[in-house]
Amino acid sequence: GLHGWKAAAAVFGCGTLAAFGTFGIVVAILGSLVSTLSSGFDSSDEDPAGGGVVAAQPTAPRNEFLEEKFDLCEIVDSISSIQLSLTSGSKEPKDESIEGGPPSENDLVRSGSCGGIVRPEATHTVPWEFSFSYRAVIYSPDGKRDELAKVDMDSWIEEIEGSGVVIEESGPYSMVDEAHYFYGTPESGAGKYYTVVARKRSGVFMVNMTSEDESSVGEFSNEVMKLESRLDNDLGSMIPG
Repeated sequence: GLHGWKAAAAVFGCGTLAAFGTFGIVVAILGSLVSTLSSGFDSSDEDPAGGGVVAAQPTAPRNEFLEEKFDLCEIVDSISSIQLSLTSGSKEPKDESIEGGPPSENDLVRSGSCGGIVRPEATHTVPWEFSFSYRAVIYSPDGKRDELAKVDMDSWIEEIEGSGVVIEESGPYSMVDEAHYFYGTPESGAGKYYTVVARKRSGVFMVNMTSEDESSVGEFSNEVMKLESRLDNDLGSMIPG
């Protein structure tokens, strides 16, 4: 299957999205966000029998480490209210620690990306390009998952603002816990793009749609908001309390 930057290249390697460069932004963000949180682990524990200090014992993996783990790309693809066809992306979510190494029971970040086309309700002869990426902090050693996700969201927004892409409109967006949108013209000079970066609890996701014609903010927003109810519910329930 496709993984990492190869999956990224497959999703965004063609069409107006390639000209826009959004996928490169997403990949750079996902690849560079490294937490400065301390590990918070203690290498030893007290023996419950009172025998002094013993080495910490391995713990059984939680449900999120089992094969039936949630994948937001699969969830988005299953939403019936939007006419979406995913054609490429990660074969499965990537699990790692906050600092990028192997995950452990109390240190898990899940990420993934996918892309394809969406057929909007409004009359358009050509479907829109669609891309979706996410990064969810499921467990962190010190428990500051939401704070870390807020930093991730701010970083994604700053990456877009500093990318050089033409931004005609941007601002707060009413979606899940908090969100921000961008609207403008791709670097190709033709068509329009619409990008939303949003956070639900300790999960951050990015939705991008690009049309070959002069689609409006309202038309784009109408399609993006079809994702909200499901993502709001699933991120709210699948990320441990």
